[in-house]
Amino acid sequence: MICGNLEKCIARTIKGEEPENCNNCKDECIESSDERSSVKCEEKKKRYILNNTRKKHIVSYKMDGGIICVDATVPAQTPKCDYLYVVEGERPAAILVELKGVDVRKAMGQIDSTLMLFPKFFRSCSNVYGRIVVSSSIPRLKAEPCYLKLKRKLMTSYGGNLKIQERQLEEKDTELDKVKP
Repeated sequence: MICGNLEKCIARTIKGEEPENCNNCKDECIESSDERSSVKCEEKKKRYILNNTRKKHIVSYKMDGGIICVDATVPAQTPKCDYLYVVEGERPAAILVELKGVDVRKAMGQIDSTLMLFPKFFRSCSNVYGRIVVSSSIPRLKAEPCYLKLKRKLMTSYGGNLKIQERQLEEKDTELDKVKP
């Protein structure tokens, strides 16, 4: 099942309210929803950490197995990222996180597919960022069509960027827009 109430859920949870009429089990979707100083997700020694220096309300959603659950309507091979962070703002910012073993190209496809599954929500965001954390070394991607396509899409359509890091990616909310040279 793909949650049909994501926009409504985010509108409530970003204000610290409980989701209304949730078709999914909120315990499976929402990892955290508060103003904590750092929000992290991790899986098999890969970790993404967002330091909340502005003390904004941040909701961490589990996409794979939460917002998007494999069932009769959703095939097991449906590409989706692991996590979605939503950062409070006049228009919220979104961070799509994929924690991947070695296949960076597949990770980029999962982020792109997640964008396509919820186009209305992502278009309503102030910015959308893609974050990939891999357990292996990062291959040279600067000339890869899939890398260039996703990077361009995040930048031009969503005002965001794409960052890929080995093992752990930690950043401050104030540095989301900064890209390493």
